[in-house]
Amino acid sequence: MLLTKWAIPTGRKGTILRAPLGSESTGYPEPGELIDLYYKKGWTDGLPIVPPTEKKINAMLNAVRLDPKDEVIFVKHRNVSVIAEKVAMNAVMAGCKPDYMPVIIAALQAMQDPRWGFHGPATSTGGAAVLLLVNGPIVRELEINSGEDLFGPGWRANSTIGRAVRLVMRNAIGCLPGTLDRSTLGHGGKYSFCIVENEAESPWHPVHVERGFRPEQSTVTVFAALAPHQFYNQLSNTAEGVLNTACAHMRFSAGVGMQPQYFICLAGEHMRVIAKDGRTKEDIKRFCFEHTKASHAELKQISAMPGKVMAEDEMIFQSLVPTPEDFIVVAAGSSAGAFSAFIPGWGGKKISQSVTVEIPR
Repeated sequence: MLLTKWAIPTGRKGTILRAPLGSESTGYPEPGELIDLYYKKGWTDGLPIVPPTEKKINAMLNAVRLDPKDEVIFVKHRNVSVIAEKVAMNAVMAGCKPDYMPVIIAALQAMQDPRWGFHGPATSTGGAAVLLLVNGPIVRELEINSGEDLFGPGWRANSTIGRAVRLVMRNAIGCLPGTLDRSTLGHGGKYSFCIVENEAESPWHPVHVERGFRPEQSTVTVFAALAPHQFYNQLSNTAEGVLNTACAHMRFSAGVGMQPQYFICLAGEHMRVIAKDGRTKEDIKRFCFEHTKASHAELKQISAMPGKVMAEDEMIFQSLVPTPEDFIVVAAGSSAGAFSAFIPGWGGKKISQSVTVEIPR
């Protein structure tokens, strides 16, 4: 008889039970039954999981050289400590390879940074997801997608890394829909939301280098993000034309002056048009900052700002984000097609900021 150990995440306390496989007389569940058990207990995100065995959990821990009881993240507002064994268990459930664990660990540790502010994005009715942006050499090693169908399915690394972080939030921290997760609508990124920058084709410095890391370092950026919004412009052959389209879409996308940061993902055709005109990331940020402002009169008319419209409201303007640097420009997406996207951040002004940390190797 083949013996293994199944991991059962009983609430916040991970339990490992020794269970014989293929035996009908012992009363222990077989893999299919175990998956059904996870559904019944609410330990899955609605998709089937990989039943975590002790062997698989240990492989995850060995990949990051962590003891099962080592603390990975402490969530102050919940007074919850998440240990490495719990993270490994949920990474197995998500379908991760052990090589993905360094990214998951780094992302979770970035999420405890006060600048990110775990409590707000995790509980708000606004429905933020955790967007992970991976940079550096680890992208090639793990084959994380930066091109076609950037936010879509089909790539194991993207899908399971993002999913593992969400399962940890759900199973180890208690972010369950309708209880601590109070999202009114949510969006698909709450299943998984992991992308990388297309550094090989980008004419610009990648995000992690902009933030003071060396090109040879690998990093992950965590961002409390709403859903991606695509915009289309196939006619303009100038940077100004493409960026005017982007700004027109962004101006009232999530409430002017209410968002702390925006991601702007420029895909192949738009990236090349903008770069051909000699525009740097800094130029893009300044342009978007100036061209996404709205008058107080407009904001009052669309109910984004309370009060009666006064004559002087036509002359007072509100910027979309606090500073030009709060536009985070990412070169990513397919090299074909005249589509790009922007992603509003969650929260007002400086409530939640994106955080970039190095991935330990």
